[in-house]
Amino acid sequence: MPAGNPGAMTGAGNNTWLIDGREPTLIDAGVGLASHVNAIDEHLAGRALARVLVTHGHADHASGITALRAKWPDLDARKWPAAGETGWRDLLDGQRMRAGDTDLVVVHTPGHAPDHACFWDPASRVLFAGDMVVLGTTIMIPAGRGGSLRDYLASLERLAALEPRVIYPGHGPIVDRPLDLIREYIAHRHMRDAQVRACLQDGVTDTDAIVARIYGELTDPIRRAARLTVEAHLERIREDGQF
Repeated sequence: MPAGNPGAMTGAGNNTWLIDGREPTLIDAGVGLASHVNAIDEHLAGRALARVLVTHGHADHASGITALRAKWPDLDARKWPAAGETGWRDLLDGQRMRAGDTDLVVVHTPGHAPDHACFWDPASRVLFAGDMVVLGTTIMIPAGRGGSLRDYLASLERLAALEPRVIYPGHGPIVDRPLDLIREYIAHRHMRDAQVRACLQDGVTDTDAIVARIYGELTDPIRRAARLTVEAHLERIREDGQF
């Protein structure tokens, strides 16, 4: 169910995934556009949306909760807890949540955001992965805003260990070769890490200069996203006592 919010950082817009059945459940809340809420309502044909499971608190994934609650006041709205947040029921790692006619397992996957969680169906080996992966691009790791490269790499390894058959992401097309993409993501992060270390060894220590050397010419907001991700690499190098 497309959220209808295309943009430079959201691509064609957010994906929200409706799992129908006895307890209709939406993965991610979108941004609250009437067209999104109406599309869900039309599909449910008078039945109530029972639950929304949000992968993380970034506005493009979570801010639609107000509009969803306005339509379905008894909605069970859940996400991983984050400091200062209210109005959600907390998720726990390993918790089983009813979605449609099946159970999804909560998998805490910090890195892109500290409150990021994926939802795993072990029976079908389907993974709802939020902002962990997107075909055709990479994921921003927003250092200073809760992002952690170390956590992100650990979360990718955790997802690989599940051996998903298919991934339904928060942006972009369905991923039908998940393990290949996850391995590409891990390799890409190690490549960027080596590039940042090479810059430091050459005396290039200014973050903007590193971004220019690694990425070349970028336009905003992509440049800002690249800067945050370079800062995440620098943070990891500092944590290792190597800079």
